[in-house]
Amino acid sequence: MEHLINAWDEFIEEIFSFIPEESKKHLKNAKKEFLLALRSILDKKIEEIEKPKKVKKIEVEKE
Repeated sequence: MEHLINAWDEFIEEIFSFIPEESKKHLKNAKKEFLLALRSILDKKIEEIEKPKKVKKIEVEKE
């Protein structure tokens, strides 16, 4: 398993060796922005879960 992990790491390094440094910087920033966007979505959903639900009363006519 260790050999497989090392091979994978070397493969990724080889792929990224063709990418110019400036492009790597942009990709890193894009990754960060994507994760920040994901965090804000999760934070909003957590707020919605924790927020008390408002109950709407409906009057029902009795016959």
